[in-house]
Amino acid sequence: MNWAKKYLLPLFILSILLHVPCNWCWSKPEYRGITILHTNDIHDHLIPFSYPDPESPRAPQAAMPFIKNIGGLARLATLVHRIESEVRDNAVLVDAGDVLDGTPFGLEYHGEADFATMSAVGYDAMVTGNHEYGQTLDQFNRNLALATFPVVCANVLRKGTNECAFRPYVILQADDVKVAFLGLTTLEIADYKAVKEGFTPIDPFAVARNLVPDLRKKADVVVVLSHLGYENDEKLAKEVPGIDVIVGGHSHTRLEHPKIIRHDERPGAFELGGTIIVQAYQWAGELGRLDLRLRRDGGPFTVMSADGKLLPVTSDLPEDPRTAGVIRRYYAPIARRYGKVLGEATADLVNKPGGGGPVLNLVCDAIRDFTGAQVSIYGVGGIRGDIIKGPITAWDIATILPFKNKLVVMKLTGKRIKEALIRFPVKPGVSGMKYKMEGNRLIEATIDNMPIQDEQVYTVATIDWLLGLYFADVKDFQTLNEECTTAVMRYVEKLKVIKPLDDDRRNVR
Repeated sequence: MNWAKKYLLPLFILSILLHVPCNWCWSKPEYRGITILHTNDIHDHLIPFSYPDPESPRAPQAAMPFIKNIGGLARLATLVHRIESEVRDNAVLVDAGDVLDGTPFGLEYHGEADFATMSAVGYDAMVTGNHEYGQTLDQFNRNLALATFPVVCANVLRKGTNECAFRPYVILQADDVKVAFLGLTTLEIADYKAVKEGFTPIDPFAVARNLVPDLRKKADVVVVLSHLGYENDEKLAKEVPGIDVIVGGHSHTRLEHPKIIRHDERPGAFELGGTIIVQAYQWAGELGRLDLRLRRDGGPFTVMSADGKLLPVTSDLPEDPRTAGVIRRYYAPIARRYGKVLGEATADLVNKPGGGGPVLNLVCDAIRDFTGAQVSIYGVGGIRGDIIKGPITAWDIATILPFKNKLVVMKLTGKRIKEALIRFPVKPGVSGMKYKMEGNRLIEATIDNMPIQDEQVYTVATIDWLLGLYFADVKDFQTLNEECTTAVMRYVEKLKVIKPLDDDRRNVR
């Protein structure tokens, strides 16, 4: 009897326990899948567009499966809705900033068309890019009021306060997975109009180090919507632990597949062990798709694996009716004016990867012709597209020059012109002169094929933006009541036939 009590009773109790559910004894791992759809640097490209044939195999377009008649947010909306149906609505659509400044939509509507269209598409969140701040503070606020989705940015304060100007992050739910989206933008916004009027940017890395640990407690997945550029995204991934995904923008980098920055050389069997970086080039010609596989074993979900790709937005995608209707509302009033044919290009005019080339030369020649100045100077960064062989419309010119920059004529000494060439971090385009530089050393510079004389005074045309950046000390100047875009349109109309001109006026090594 004692033997039975000692051995049989415990065995009996154990047999009962083995047949009774016991959640506190062990838990079965749970798995989930979520999809992050992403765009960046749309720059007003609400309707389809084409790229010229790439001149270099290193050009991003060379790796794209489609470069003609691509993009358009009404098509993109259809693709998004298809994916949402496929993954049973466990998808989130986000943008990494710079929706403004790129086509006549921005010139005419100053962001209103962009935010109204993105709301129709059904975006879930975005971070502000630098170009969102190019408007007045009033216009900036009106644009954000049109957004039916959260606009997040953690490293911009209201001027004169320590108060964050926006929601620093938003936590969204996909299935039962909590995903935090933290917004960070570039410090380059400091020179933009709305920022000067009402905001103060602060160090995004310090902000991330402060907020990410808290977000790890609140969410299963931490995503940074970054308008910092790819190099800074890599730095952020290496320096700030706890970030699962960085959806990037600003550098217009085309990452065909995700880049993973490893933190652990030997991660656990069910851990990714790194930060995923994605970026979808520009203009919404492709939609980024990132599929995350998650696992939970008693605690929060963790990222097990990731699969990402870029999906072309092509002409076989029907337009989403709601989004198309919004775009038509903004396009119809300006279609006739910008559809005007000004001339014809005998071949593609394509920018060079390092700046310069026939588009920049065309703009510089047009400015000098319009103003009558001896010399014109224009920044490489002001050229925002290429010109494709065939008819050149007003839309084409407004797309390569999507800013309302006024023309300026200055009187500069030869010495001051040379100083300006050295000051430009990326050496500018010119007309009426030639120069040669090695690094930041000026080798030679001529005007009308004669060496520039230090004490001689020359008339030099540029734009008001560059006047403020590189010629702020100049007192003798006149701002014209005409925009750079107008000068180029009239020049193309005057010449009628435009041939690519890529000479040695800007010799930079």
